[in-house]
Formats: sequence, structure tokens, C-alpha cells
Amino acid sequence: MPDLTATHVLTTDAVRWGIETLGLRKLHPTFVVYLYLRAKARSGTLSDASATSDELLSLIRMPGNPRKPYYFPLISRGQRADGLLHTFWRAPNIAGSWSPGSIHRQQSGAWLGTEDGEYAMPNDHTELAFNQMLFGEPVSALALGAYFLRNDGFVLTGTPTPEDLVAGFRVKFDFPSEAEDDFQRLFTSQGPDDDFAWFEKYPQSTVELNAEEETDV
Repeated sequence: MPDLTATHVLTTDAVRWGIETLGLRKLHPTFVVYLYLRAKARSGTLSDASATSDELLSLIRMPGNPRKPYYFPLISRGQRADGLLHTFWRAPNIAGSWSPGSIHRQQSGAWLGTEDGEYAMPNDHTELAFNQMLFGEPVSALALGAYFLRNDGFVLTGTPTPEDLVAGFRVKFDFPSEAEDDFQRLFTSQGPDDDFAWFEKYPQSTVELNAEEETDV
């Protein structure tokens, strides 16, 4: 069997760029729940989905704030500026707003929940997500990957490239080649103008962007 021991992790520069890029544009916060539920639906386990699942909450869990354990750079309103904003910190009760009943009452993303308190994934979910969560503009898969895969290990050979991060994002959220149309509708592979190292060899120092409470990271 092949050796699947992690060889690389993302650099702090990559994670920081991902957060800053996501924070500068309008994105519905429920988009991360959509990605989680979509993957569950594709695997036939949508009925097992839970807003308190570690699979979901680990995507946004961040050390550094004793009262707000989640750090979430997807915002649809409020302050936008360069840098890592203290307003990205979220309180422990965020999972409550992602339960099926709560989502069903939202203006955008109501189609992810039913009146019966169950999650749903309608056939036209890609268009609904594009219009109601991305507001008609594809989002960078590199930026999403840089944040949501910040704690993941990568098995890479040769010189790592940004394409390796996009590939990792596609695996994590189940966008194989047969889902190419969905991927192209929702995402771009747009990267930064600045040149920096995306990966460093593992083990290295853990990628953590800690912050004092109510201060920028």
C-alpha cells in the first residue's frame, strides 16, 4: 500500500491570504454548511448530518479567544477591510443557527432545511447556492481551501503548487471530475498577485492564527 503519511501543511502566509481574500467579499455564512451538507448528500448520509458535527465545526474552530471559539471569515454584511478582523470571531452558539429548523427560516439558504426539521438538498442546489450564497459571483477555491484546510496534512511529491491546494479542496468537499460543472459554476482558481510559499514540509510549527479577544489576528 502507498505511504499516506502527510508530507506538507499550508503555510501561515497561505492561510492568512485565504482569510483576507474571503473577508473582502460578500459571502453568505451558510455557504460552509451547504458544502458540508452537499458532501453528505453525495455520500448518501444526509440524514446523519448535524450542526454540532465536529466534521463541520472543525472547519471554523480556532484557538485564541476564550469566549468565541470559532473564527469565520464568511460575511454577507457589515465591516469589510484589509486585514484579519476581530468581527470574524463567533460565539459557541453558532451551531444553533445552522440546525434544519433555523436554516429553514433564513432568507437565504432556507432550501437546506424542511418544515419537518430535516436537512434537504434540492436538485437545483448549485444554482441556488450560486445566486443566494455567492450572490452571483464564483468564489476562489484557493481562498476557501487555504482557510478550511489549514489544519490538514497533504501527501505531496515534487514541488508543491497552488493546484495541489485546489485538488485537496475538491477531495475534502467531494467535487470529483463528474461534478466539474458544479465546480466551475461555484468556484474560480484565482490566486494572489503576491508570490509566497503555499506549503511547508511537515512536521513544522502548527499553523495557528491566534488573537487576543476583540483584537485583530
